[in-house]
Amino acid sequence: MSAWDGIAWLREAREFGSDYCVTFARGLEPLELLTRMGCDPGTAAPMGLVDATETDFDTGVETIRAGTSHGWAYAVETTGNRGFKKGVLAAVSAGTEAVLVYSDCNPVAYLVHAEDGEVVCGFEEDAPEDRFGTDPDRLLAHMITAGLLAPDGTPPDDAQARGCELRMAETVFGLDLPHDTVVHGPLLAAGLRKGLSPPLPVDTSPPQLIPDTGPITLTATAVAEPPGE
Repeated sequence: MSAWDGIAWLREAREFGSDYCVTFARGLEPLELLTRMGCDPGTAAPMGLVDATETDFDTGVETIRAGTSHGWAYAVETTGNRGFKKGVLAAVSAGTEAVLVYSDCNPVAYLVHAEDGEVVCGFEEDAPEDRFGTDPDRLLAHMITAGLLAPDGTPPDDAQARGCELRMAETVFGLDLPHDTVVHGPLLAAGLRKGLSPPLPVDTSPPQLIPDTGPITLTATAVAEPPGE
C-alpha cells in the first residue's frame, strides 16, 4: 500500500492558492473519470501541473489531470471548476460513488457526495446547517464529530471550522491525494471537448451547483462565482 497524504493539505497548498477543485470517483480508472467529466480521451497524455496550467491559457480550453490512490480515481483541476458544474457529479458517480471538494478565491468551500447518479448530500463550509441532496443528513454525525456542527446542530465559529470538511472526507471516505505526484509529477491529462458538452446520463444535482454550460474557456468568468448568484 502506498503512502498516505490525505487531502487536508489542499487548504494550505501554495501551488493552488485558495482555489482547488478535486473530483474523486471510487473504482474508476483515470481515463474513465476524465471521459465522464467531458474530456476528450483522444487528447490524453501525461502532463505536469505547470504544463497543464500553461496549456489551459495557451489553448483557452481547460485541461484536467487525473490519477488513482487507495481505490479512488481523482481529477485535479488547475484553473477550472468542471467538477462543480451541475450534472457532472451525476455522470461521474453513475454505478459508483463520487466526492467533490471545492474552494474558490471568495473563499467558498464545498463538500458534495454522490452515488449512482444522484447527489446524496452536500454543504458549504460556512453554512453546514444548510445541507442539500436526496439524503442531506447522511453525513450529519460525521460533521458533528469533525467539528463542523455542534452537537445541537448549530455551526461553530467560522475560524474553527476551516478545513474541517477536508479532514472529515479523509476519514469518512478514505480519500487521498498524493502531494508529490500531484504537484511535482506527471498525471494523465486531457482537455475538455470543444463545443457542446456530451450528454450526461442524469441530472439530479442541487440548484446550488453551477449550471453546466459546456467546456470552460479561460475568461474573466472562468472562476466560479458563489453558487446561487
